[in-house]
Amino acid sequence: MKGLILCAGKGTRLQPFTYTRPKCLMPVNGEPIIISTVKSLVKMGVTEIGIVVNESQGQSIQDTVGNGEKMGASITYLFQKRALGLADAVRSGYSFIESEPFLLMLGDNLIAGPLEKLVQSVVSEEASASLLLAPVDNPSMFGIASIEDNKIVQLEEKPQTPQSNLAIVGAYAFNKDIWPLIDGLAPSSRGEYELTDAIQLLLCQGKRITYSITTEPFFDIGTYDGWLKANQYLMGQDSFNNSDGIEQGTDVQVIPPVFCHPTARVSQSIIGPYVYIGPGSIVHQCKIENSILMENVSLSNINAKDSLFGTNAYFSNLSLPNVPSQFILGDKSSVHTI
Repeated sequence: MKGLILCAGKGTRLQPFTYTRPKCLMPVNGEPIIISTVKSLVKMGVTEIGIVVNESQGQSIQDTVGNGEKMGASITYLFQKRALGLADAVRSGYSFIESEPFLLMLGDNLIAGPLEKLVQSVVSEEASASLLLAPVDNPSMFGIASIEDNKIVQLEEKPQTPQSNLAIVGAYAFNKDIWPLIDGLAPSSRGEYELTDAIQLLLCQGKRITYSITTEPFFDIGTYDGWLKANQYLMGQDSFNNSDGIEQGTDVQVIPPVFCHPTARVSQSIIGPYVYIGPGSIVHQCKIENSILMENVSLSNINAKDSLFGTNAYFSNLSLPNVPSQFILGDKSSVHTI
């Protein structure tokens, strides 16, 4: 089985961060989400992996992931010319997949649930497709599966009136039956070629489609809240406290879990829980909770919670506020209090 990861999206909901990098390169627990996804595929024995990128951001992804050799994978890069929906992105991978079964992952999703059943269903049980489902509170935001008598009977993409709360959460397995149906799709009312529509056509043809329901967490890194929740989850799973960048002898309180890169420096501050401080960052006289600081961030006299600071972001205040605020500062943002 081969793997296919879709990373060609524009990431508009994560602007301004995605002005300078693809959303699949956002760090979660210090590691770009695309790296975590490749590692999870390799762990399952899926080592031939195609990554679908767009032309404007493809090079930065290649620079980060490389050829996959260090992770035990072989990476092939594939280009989607225009953002025309998930099914069109999958179609961009045909030259790599051809007639082999494949495991499809969305490059901006972190999925904690097991995926082995999806692989087994397509490889050993001759299913045309297998989907990972999870109950959600906001089904109108997802592709939704309706189930009767333990079988999927209908699929809808972001329905206004959902018939179920079981969402397709960004992991799929397919065999070659999917290709002619993707090729025959017409654009949806959203102007996109919907992968959910292609799977629905498999159902209409009487093809076997299986599913697994997971109650494990999953995260869409395409929003600020999703990014922070994914980071919080992984930091909590690691249960570590790396404070190499905390200056010895300074008045610093660390509330685990906290990761402070060895090249970062923190002084006279309260840090944590769930704080990642990236390389070269400087934090002085701050309170920071549940936040991500990327590379070379400089903060002083800031009380931050649920915040995101891009590379080379700078914020300097005259005094430390008593009440925390949320900050969303993109790369090279600079705020000086006069």
